[in-house]
Amino acid sequence: MLVSPVKSYDNAKLLKGIILKDNKGKSGIYCWVNNINNKTYIGSGVNLTKRLRSYFNKNVLNRNSRPIQDALIKYGHKNFKFEIIEYCSKIKLFDK
Repeated sequence: MLVSPVKSYDNAKLLKGIILKDNKGKSGIYCWVNNINNKTYIGSGVNLTKRLRSYFNKNVLNRNSRPIQDALIKYGHKNFKFEIIEYCSKIKLFDK
């Protein structure tokens, strides 16, 4: 099943401000796509602003070793596409 994203940002580094602004106060399901090797990471956030800020914070990235964080450090945000798969309420987020 192919899912079309609600929003897509081709260069996470260049579009950081827009990504944070567009998703302020929202909850939903998102996807990071590595433009170099096409590996993807799917995640969700009750507070997308807080979650996304952590992905752009080098101290947080270095503190927690997870596949997406390691990849963001290795390849840089400029080599990632960020997509919003779906916005949903906080209550429905846990069901999805």
